[in-house]
Amino acid sequence: MTRAGALAACLLVSACASAGAPAPIAAAPGYLDAEAIGSLAEAASVPVSFDVNRPFPEAPGPDRWWLAIAHAELRPPEAAQHFDCVLGARLAGHPRPALTRLMNRLLTDADRLTRILAETATRPRPIKVIAGLTPCVRVNEAVRDTPSWPAGAAVVGSAYGELFAALAPDRAEGARRMGREIGLSRVVCRMNWPEDVSDGAVLGQQLYAAQSTSAGFSSDLEAARSEVAAARAEGLSNPGCAAERRALTQAGRGATSEP
Repeated sequence: MTRAGALAACLLVSACASAGAPAPIAAAPGYLDAEAIGSLAEAASVPVSFDVNRPFPEAPGPDRWWLAIAHAELRPPEAAQHFDCVLGARLAGHPRPALTRLMNRLLTDADRLTRILAETATRPRPIKVIAGLTPCVRVNEAVRDTPSWPAGAAVVGSAYGELFAALAPDRAEGARRMGREIGLSRVVCRMNWPEDVSDGAVLGQQLYAAQSTSAGFSSDLEAARSEVAAARAEGLSNPGCAAERRALTQAGRGATSEP
């Protein structure tokens, strides 16, 4: 990976340097109350057994590796930039307070749901049980020892994908695909098993469906939709889109950006 390539990948997220360490979830109220979160957790299919000796996917090329590092940043407003290339916009060009607030509330609920479910499963992370695996971000022993199921980033990424599909219906397919890629980046990072990501993506869709019917969501969505439309009208683009296209082509899934 060249210096220029690494820089281009990091431009996808302005806070690349902070992606290596877990950060506290922003103190924002979620859309769902404890009862609603509990209902989603109770309805989830908790895995009973799992063979941790199964082969783990091979490491991808360097471009996809750098994209996975960028995807480790899930906090808004930086995380909104994962959808720049899909939208053909530069969401960090100006403050988008409504979008940031909406994403923060989704993130809070996703974190609450993931924490509840993680207490019901003890599946270890790949980097804990497979010798020689190196994560793409810095982790301490406390993080290394946390449960792998469900993949929290997949829950968040899937919910974000549904959100941006609603904010820009003409780019819905690409938005949902990028949401899935955010989750898949945790496999690339050696932090979660593919099954953890698949389950997390389903949970994220279910979470968003519940959030979208909650009080206050519609008004927040409309305010964010106006901001996204304004961003798209500005005519700016993310300089990291070429790196993103290379990364996803390298991974065999093609580019997520749309003309």
